[in-house]
Amino acid sequence: MRFYIISALVLIPLTALLSLIQPLVVGAVEKPIGPEFIVPETGFGDAPRGEALYRSKCYGCHVPEAGVGPAQNTVDFKVQYADDETLAFVVRAGRQPMPAFSEQMLSDKELADIIAYLQSRLAP
Repeated sequence: MRFYIISALVLIPLTALLSLIQPLVVGAVEKPIGPEFIVPETGFGDAPRGEALYRSKCYGCHVPEAGVGPAQNTVDFKVQYADDETLAFVVRAGRQPMPAFSEQMLSDKELADIIAYLQSRLAP
C-alpha cells in the first residue's frame, strides 16, 4: 500500500512536469503567435515595390548580420517556404521572434508585393 501511495506522489508531479517540457522541445517554434490565419486574396505582386516595402518593414530584423530567420535567397528558404501561402501565413500569423503583421500594418497588396520580391530572390 505504501508503495502505491509513494508512487502516486512521485509520478503525478513528474508527469505534470514532463507535460510542460514537451511543448518547449517539440514544435514550439512552429506555432503561430498571431490571430487565426486566413489566406489573403493577394493576386500578383510587384517585386520592385515589394523590395521597397521589405526594406522599410522587414530589413531591420532580416539583415544577414542579425541572424534572424533563414537567409531569403537560399535553397533552404525555398524548401521551407515553397509557396506564397506559406510566406503569407508566416507574415500574418508571426513566428517567434517575428511579430504578426495584421492587415492594418501591411495590406494584402503590400504582402503580395513583398512575397513577389522574396520569390524573385530565391536561388534557382
